[in-house]
Amino acid sequence: MPEIASPAKLLRPTWAEISLSKLRRNYERVRKLAGARRVMAVVKADAYGHGAVQVANVLAAAGVDWFGVATVEEALELRAAGIEQPILLLGGLYMSDPVDLVEYRLTPTVSSTARLDTYSECARRYKSSIEFHLKVDTGMGRLGVPLDHLSAFLAHYRELDGLRLTGFFSHLASAEDLISTQTEEQVSRFYRALEEVHAQGFAPEWIHISNSAALLSGRNFAGENLVRAGALLYGYCLPLLSVPGRAVNSLPDFEPVLELKSRVVYLKDVPSGTPLGYGAAFHTRRPSRIATVPVGYADGLSRALSNRGRGVVRGGSALIVGNISMDLTLFEVTDIPGVEVGDEIVLIGRSGPSSITALEIAREISTVPYEVLCMIGKRVPRLYVE
Repeated sequence: MPEIASPAKLLRPTWAEISLSKLRRNYERVRKLAGARRVMAVVKADAYGHGAVQVANVLAAAGVDWFGVATVEEALELRAAGIEQPILLLGGLYMSDPVDLVEYRLTPTVSSTARLDTYSECARRYKSSIEFHLKVDTGMGRLGVPLDHLSAFLAHYRELDGLRLTGFFSHLASAEDLISTQTEEQVSRFYRALEEVHAQGFAPEWIHISNSAALLSGRNFAGENLVRAGALLYGYCLPLLSVPGRAVNSLPDFEPVLELKSRVVYLKDVPSGTPLGYGAAFHTRRPSRIATVPVGYADGLSRALSNRGRGVVRGGSALIVGNISMDLTLFEVTDIPGVEVGDEIVLIGRSGPSSITALEIAREISTVPYEVLCMIGKRVPRLYVE
């Protein structure tokens, strides 16, 4: 991912600006919510589009305890950058040879006995012990040992050499929903499974089930000593859904860390009735001033925002007109005085009194803010600022 020192150095003026000071403050807020529990920073998907190496270096210096990633490749990138904290492979290890677990000190998630056999063989081959975290499926329905298979899983694990069950966890599907009973049902299954683990004579060091939404909702789970925070570190979490009239405890204000920006590269005045963009999806309804901006869906500006989204320039809202192209987007700036070629336009972030968040964009296109952040393409340079 390209990294730049200043927007002035760009040949194509579209960039993502990431505030390291906001990242640190968000981490301190997470740490406060976690209390006595340790914190795992989830930096998968290139730290939700923020740049995994840069984010991990900042959080490592701030004292984070663990990192969570989705793939071996993501983990190796962190190790190559000098990250020494334990790294959990949240998705496990799929078909690849597990030698990297030994060489790079990675901790896999295990959800099936088949992987146990593979890891045990690897530990024997390299005369080394492999630690793993056991994931149980309590209701998400993706990865995890089903509860009715747990006893057989533990019996099989007992027969193998070279493995150490050091962690036990599950994933909550809707922790932000304080109305639904799903979280309580999942937690009940989680503790039944943990009782089974203890009854079989195993005592995992790390117990974790809280994600960002669970942290934000103020839930505390008995025996939990590690929490997994991703979205909150970057300033986002789905809004808590509560019963009307029920007070939610005062929550810290998390700050969006990333801003997506570009500049006006062309201006034109067109008469009423002028078709704009592919498919003539928009016709002007009055004499209009149109700004062309070098950002498009290849940069992460969803085409679903065509004729619906906006940008902020000179403190005013400029509506997207016409279909968003791969590399270019048109904005109507008729009612914003003084717009000139070279003016900065904010697609995510703040400009003067106006702002646009990834949550606002997500609501507009019926998705979640994390997808909006992850969509920002690799060709968009990242600028890290204090």
